[in-house]
Amino acid sequence: MQKNNDGLRPSSADIQNSASVEYFAASHAHYSSMATLAMGLAMAVILLGLVVLLASLLGEEYRHLLSGLLEMREMTAVGLILGASALYLRCTHGGARRSGLRRVAAGLSWMLLALGLGTLAHGLMYALGWLPIDQNHPLSPLVIPPLLSLGFVVMAAVLLLQDWRMLGGYYPAEYLSFALIGLAAIPLVGYLYGVSQFVYLDFPLPVSLLSALVMALLATALLMARPAHPLMAIITRIAPGGQMLRHLLPQTVFLLLAFSLLLNWGMTHGWILPELLLPTLTLINGVIVLFIFWGSASRLDSEYGERTRNAQKLAETSALLNAVSESTSDPIFVKNRQGLMIFANPATLHKLGKTWEETMYRSSRELFLVPEEADTIDRDDRRVMASGKPEKLEQTLHLPEGVVTFQTAKVPWFGKDGSVQGVIGISTDITERKQAEDELRQRESQLEKTVIQRTALLRELTNHLETVREEEKRAIARELHDNMGASLTALSMHLEGVYQILPPDEKWADRKVRMQGLMKSLVATTRRIQTELRPNTLDLFGLKAAISEQLDELHERTGIACHASLPDEDVEVGHEMEIAIYRMLQEMLNNVTKHAKASKVDVILDIDEDHVALTVRDDGVGIPEERRDNHKTYGLRGLRERATFFGGEVDIRSTPGKGALITISLPIRPELVPSEA
Repeated sequence: MQKNNDGLRPSSADIQNSASVEYFAASHAHYSSMATLAMGLAMAVILLGLVVLLASLLGEEYRHLLSGLLEMREMTAVGLILGASALYLRCTHGGARRSGLRRVAAGLSWMLLALGLGTLAHGLMYALGWLPIDQNHPLSPLVIPPLLSLGFVVMAAVLLLQDWRMLGGYYPAEYLSFALIGLAAIPLVGYLYGVSQFVYLDFPLPVSLLSALVMALLATALLMARPAHPLMAIITRIAPGGQMLRHLLPQTVFLLLAFSLLLNWGMTHGWILPELLLPTLTLINGVIVLFIFWGSASRLDSEYGERTRNAQKLAETSALLNAVSESTSDPIFVKNRQGLMIFANPATLHKLGKTWEETMYRSSRELFLVPEEADTIDRDDRRVMASGKPEKLEQTLHLPEGVVTFQTAKVPWFGKDGSVQGVIGISTDITERKQAEDELRQRESQLEKTVIQRTALLRELTNHLETVREEEKRAIARELHDNMGASLTALSMHLEGVYQILPPDEKWADRKVRMQGLMKSLVATTRRIQTELRPNTLDLFGLKAAISEQLDELHERTGIACHASLPDEDVEVGHEMEIAIYRMLQEMLNNVTKHAKASKVDVILDIDEDHVALTVRDDGVGIPEERRDNHKTYGLRGLRERATFFGGEVDIRSTPGKGALITISLPIRPELVPSEA
């Protein structure tokens, strides 16, 4: 099986063999069921230990009902509960990968180790006679047989080392688990054959039958918790060896044990002489082993026949695959690690314009016309084999029929041992599609150029319209200044003469005040319209003075505090750009007045050798994001269009409730300044 980043995956040889795929799936299902069974056994041991602890608290009238359970001492029950709980958490951690459960399981294992070492030391003191045993000095409740204490120490070591592997790939926990089963088997054999030495082991307390059975059961669960480890894998695998072991082991143990008990019973009743026991046992055991292994050989022979039939089916499948590869129009090929062609279907041979004899075991340079293309193919093959991952590539090759573009899917070819043996490729001719894509791309490029040209023409036209509009505004402003202003001045002078001849009546005094107010309002309105159309300050004194005047007018009209930061030197950017900057400032201040609800506005004008930047900052409500990106917001859109015409850009930054910052950066085009000058 091949191990990669995606997990366990069958190799190409396994995929070809359906029996191997079934083996792979069945093995993993068996592993999962074994681990689940181990968790069930651990839970059963936990429940049994809790029952023993509760039974020890019952009154004397109930204790005789649970006399079998009470043979297990309380400390033994505590040790079994600790070991079973740690095992259950270990199995849960193995599936869920949770570090918290792992730490809890490790803590329980260390507690079990401490309990085992403590009770072992305490029991050895009684066994060695260092502590007296009589009616005046009975055994402490903490004392358990040293065999059980040693079993707890081994069990804790198994739990702590369960996933630790040595350099050779062996797991010490498996061997310790078998040792734990051997320890539990000693008193079990003693109870089976009535040998008290195996039950007491030179200690005042016997190892209870229940304790030995539960320890053996827990040791078996420890093995089952990791079914993929080497020793257990021999039993759990679906391979013939595992199947034979699962069939032979229970039969052999059962029959040998049954005949041993039968002989022991016969010897006890005097039917079998003691000197004939060993020869009889040897003869019977030999016959049992012979028949069991004879039956296993027959079963293996049957499996061999099944594998032969599977091989025949595989041959039929291979013939079908060959038929498919020969009838498809897509080139299919296989190369070895050296980059030599070892398989090519007829479509591949047709594209190369060669026969199979001319293609077999040839390198890319021998098969393709252009060496550079052959080198590119070899590099792609080596990359796929090195990464072990499939790739989709697009290759344009010069072949005997002309220039052809292929879309090739290349996958690594894994051998039975999981190593990369070469590369497998399937190509599709996409020449017509590529030509259509190139034509479409060319049309898109032409369309994009046309759009750019039309956009440039539209911007030129827009700029021309803006220029004409500015000239019209300028003419109207001059007309207002020259004609309307002169007429209003003359009318004001004539009214002053009229005021002198009015009767000193209160009614005429009131009318005089109204007429003077109307005249002042008319003059102010005329000046405001004239300034909005074309400020004389911009033509006479330049951009700095026009900005200052505009801010003063905004303050007088709205009460907003205005502050301007202007360069010390004169701003010379060309008359056309001055008008554009002034109009953009007008638009931004208009937005502040209408939407910002601001109390303060800062205007900053920076200029260097290459760029001029105008920044407007307010402390208002800010600009919503949907309004910033809305193409129907003509004010902001107009700013961007004006800036784009001059090759500049607009940067809008805003935080809701914290105001807005708009910066316009325009490059200074030197050719505009002399022309305007």
